[in-house]
Amino acid sequence: MKTETASEIASRTESRPASAGILAIWNDREDAIAELYERWYLSEHLPERLGVPGFFAARRYETATGVPRFFTWYDVESPAVLSSADYLARLAAPSALTREVMANFRNMMRTVCSLEYRSPGATLGGCVVAAYVEQPARIDDRRLLDAAIAYERDAGVLGVQAWRAVHDPAHAVTSEAKLRPGGDRRIEAALIVELLREEDGERLKERVCDALRACVSREESASPDISVRGNVYRLLGIWQSDASA
Repeated sequence: MKTETASEIASRTESRPASAGILAIWNDREDAIAELYERWYLSEHLPERLGVPGFFAARRYETATGVPRFFTWYDVESPAVLSSADYLARLAAPSALTREVMANFRNMMRTVCSLEYRSPGATLGGCVVAAYVEQPARIDDRRLLDAAIAYERDAGVLGVQAWRAVHDPAHAVTSEAKLRPGGDRRIEAALIVELLREEDGERLKERVCDALRACVSREESASPDISVRGNVYRLLGIWQSDASA
């Protein structure tokens, strides 16, 4: 495997969006609301969120096996969008349907992130490996970048993103957050690997988790409290805001 020089790595990071943000969500839901859940997402939740200034796009994924079953992320102009007055107003006034659906959420993970790295010329894949480190954990940012770049060299990989958690003043205090049983957990960092096929994801899943585990600072890496998890998710759909069309 070719080793890149420091200048080559630096040139890659220059292509990173300087302030781009991500809202990352993993969750399960009760089987009893399966139809309602999809209707809510398509008819209400996605249009509402993508109507907030600064929201560009949403992606939804589902895994064939393992938990959490669902993975959703929103591309936003910057993490600041997720503490804006427009967005917080949505969180403060959930609809009746939102209240019904979110009461049936399980294993909720929700984190505002900065987009630390995205492969230049990345191509959308039919599935992703989404691996994350839960909070609390301390991450070596240099290793996180190195791990993202290393996976770009795999023949089955179409692109890689690296995310880092940012301070979220709205975490766990909004009306919406209070609807979800058990509260919302948070990640510290994530690697998102775009792939052609699910078999590519199954081949790489554990290796991506190991690479992310190696990004945890050495003094914490042996702690049993550090949780690193990853799964293969197939793409359900992409929705764009009118502003990004």
